[in-house]
Amino acid sequence: MKGYLSVLMLFVRSTFYRFLLIVFAMAVVESIFFTIAIRSVEGYFGLDTVLIATRPQIVFAVCFLLLCALMCLTGCGFGSKQGYTLSRLRVSNRTVFLCQAVNNAGLLFLFWAAQVGVILVFCGIYASLHPQPQATMLVFYSNNFLHSLFPLAEKGHLVCNAVLLIVLALTSACFPIHVRRGTRPIAIFVIALICILFFIREKGAVISNIALSITTVSISAFAVIDVLREVYDEDLS
Repeated sequence: MKGYLSVLMLFVRSTFYRFLLIVFAMAVVESIFFTIAIRSVEGYFGLDTVLIATRPQIVFAVCFLLLCALMCLTGCGFGSKQGYTLSRLRVSNRTVFLCQAVNNAGLLFLFWAAQVGVILVFCGIYASLHPQPQATMLVFYSNNFLHSLFPLAEKGHLVCNAVLLIVLALTSACFPIHVRRGTRPIAIFVIALICILFFIREKGAVISNIALSITTVSISAFAVIDVLREVYDEDLS
């Protein structure tokens, strides 16, 4: 267990501060857009109108791609210090892969939570200027991006989001292994593109949730099984 924690902390130290920089940039850019939007609208305006003008989905998508790049590139070229730490711990390649996947899942969850938190702050600012009962809940229900991000009680969206988180965490952890063996890590690019194009779903889109989950799980499964087979053979050699 100590070896697992040591490897996991190695990944955490290698990614956390860069992750904070991505989240900080996302919050700053969205705050600038929100300030411009709330000042440019004259008279009464709804919360949904302001958030649409803020374009959080565009900033979120760009920062999501930056996060994917961070998760994928971590471990591709550990420096001598990190490489020495891994060799001293004498952990298996499978352990390294699983620890990176766990670290990636944590980063994705915190990224999601940060975006929800930023939107809630915007909703709070709007409520202080224009008090409206249940405005925050209504905007998360009426806006497709916000509803896909935080689907309230819609279980289909919640399950699909959880599936996407796990799939992205595992597939991005495959990337360094593909790089080390000189093969093309196509799976993570395909899944990231699918997430960008189809993350925003309409309310009650059961078929879309099922199709998105099955497609991404299928693509990820091929990549993960191939990588696990390889690291298992390496550990035996």
